[in-house]
Amino acid sequence: MSLTPRERVLLTLRHQESDRVPLDMMGNATMLLDRTYLRLRDYLGLTPIPPVRSGTSANYYDARILERLGIDFRRLFLPENPATRLTHHTDGAYTDAWGIRYQKDGAFVNLAESPLRGAQSAREVEAHNWPTAGALFIPDGLAEKAKRAYQETDYALVARNPLTAGFLDRAQQLMGMAEFLTALALAPEVAHSIIAHLLAIYKEVYAMFLDAVGPFVQMVEVADDLGAQRSLLISPAAYREFIKPADRELYALIHEKAPHAALFRHVDGAIYPLIPDLIEVGVDVLNPVQTSAAGMNAQRLKATFGDTLTFHGAIEKMEASPEELVAEVKERIAVLAPGGGYVLASCNHMIDVAPENILAMFDAAREYGRYG
Repeated sequence: MSLTPRERVLLTLRHQESDRVPLDMMGNATMLLDRTYLRLRDYLGLTPIPPVRSGTSANYYDARILERLGIDFRRLFLPENPATRLTHHTDGAYTDAWGIRYQKDGAFVNLAESPLRGAQSAREVEAHNWPTAGALFIPDGLAEKAKRAYQETDYALVARNPLTAGFLDRAQQLMGMAEFLTALALAPEVAHSIIAHLLAIYKEVYAMFLDAVGPFVQMVEVADDLGAQRSLLISPAAYREFIKPADRELYALIHEKAPHAALFRHVDGAIYPLIPDLIEVGVDVLNPVQTSAAGMNAQRLKATFGDTLTFHGAIEKMEASPEELVAEVKERIAVLAPGGGYVLASCNHMIDVAPENILAMFDAAREYGRYG
């Protein structure tokens, strides 16, 4: 049996075995950081192409590499509004449309200044210069592009996460991590106000995006980090009070606008206690499946949630030896692939990975990921 990439993915999302495990890269949390991308591009002898975005540590999307590696997915990007530009500073830092200042540090971009730091009231939150969906993005021509991609290719199409950060992530960027986490306990009206403003903007952005591409995509990406390596970042009670209602409302809109698409949620770390909540608010695909985190054993995840969730990612040894990496690929396929419901990809972005390892990973996945 030989299937098209879209057929392969759809069977997997329905928890059915296809011809092989689908493969993914260059989506939410599976990007190549620029230096890794440039090394791989040169290793494959490809000519330079312009970046698809700026101001991040992973700015390139190269379909030529996806074709070489046998990737089954292709992303649709909501174009940034060119009238809303980053403000660049003399020290190399920049400020984005949210008023958040960042500083480049080697391969990474770090938070440097939070505009709502020190906010004591909902009134101060209200007074912030919040961006609009129209200021952030412009969908001109996107519906036609999505229709052509659907009709003229056989890839699984994905609405690429346009906002990168979720509600908890963005709130911490706006206020500072320590201050926002403190506000959850000591200034709940401030925390609720920030989340409410974010929800309104996020709903407008996803409505704009999915009004254009919703009929054509098989997956829609969202993200928000809730876990560290050993524990949750916030308590289950705090998630359920502050973040979960916003997740529920946004995800309901996504399912309404793209009813045939699976909802992909990136959430790092030791998040096992909140997986039932994520399923409840409409998550279909869980990424990055960080099995090294506490409580995130692959066998446990598959046994408990394998009938409900599709697992996406789970390959962590990208910077190990090629032999260790291939062994992990085989192990993850053996545990997560039976019965469908597994998409093989890196567990988070590829930070400093040798081209040989990237090729070894996907070559092994195509070899050992076949069903039957």
